Amino acid sequence: MLLTIDIGNTNITMGIYENDELLFVSRLATDRKRTSDQYSVELLNIFKLHNVSCSGFSGAIISSVVPEVVNAVGKAVETVTGITPQVLTSDIGTGLKIVTGTEGFLGADLAVASVAAIDKYELPCFIVDLGTATKIILIDEDGTFLGCTISAGVGISLEALAKKTSQLPAVRLIAPPTSIGTNTVDCMQSGTVFGTAAMLDGLTARMEREFGKKVKTTVATGGLAEEIVKNCDRETVYDGNLILEGLKNIYKRKGF
Repeated sequence: MLLTIDIGNTNITMGIYENDELLFVSRLATDRKRTSDQYSVELLNIFKLHNVSCSGFSGAIISSVVPEVVNAVGKAVETVTGITPQVLTSDIGTGLKIVTGTEGFLGADLAVASVAAIDKYELPCFIVDLGTATKIILIDEDGTFLGCTISAGVGISLEALAKKTSQLPAVRLIAPPTSIGTNTVDCMQSGTVFGTAAMLDGLTARMEREFGKKVKTTVATGGLAEEIVKNCDRETVYDGNLILEGLKNIYKRKGF
């Protein structure tokens, strides 16, 4: 079995593959204060929950955008499975082609998602990653990463509204019945869900005009993507496990 782990700013997502089959996906909160022993306990509990043997792994690979957590998680993986994981902290080592002069600047999550999309979808393509931050990536017809946009994520925006105002509550991330809200909760949900969807439509249209060619596929991933993209005008495929699939593909291609 192959253990794939994506360490994000909010969540750590892990998936276990047997050959090309994804057996299950599990998530735990990213905690910068947690020790390797504490992460080891989390891994043991997750494996026990899914009836997975700790001795059944042939490899492990981690992508991370949280440098202060990756060592603790990597050591936990080694303690629990006996496998030393391969670690990706940028685009270096992913095999992704990037426009000249920008190698090494790209976060591992964006690079790994790009690799998966290139393998799976028709190009050129947009990759929309709605996590702690909202990112839109453009991949050209040759599978080259051309660039991206980064903006505040949906969760951060909702949290800021609730914390920085006196009368706005925390709300669930769901679409209200209409965009014209008639109560506080509906108004906030409309601005967040429909507003983010409109932003994605507008930015991808602008990027496509600047690119000068039709983008054939738009794929969305990330913990907050599903509710948002179904309200976009642009046809968008939701692929919740894109990064895990990219990690699997990179591991197999590199022959670790």
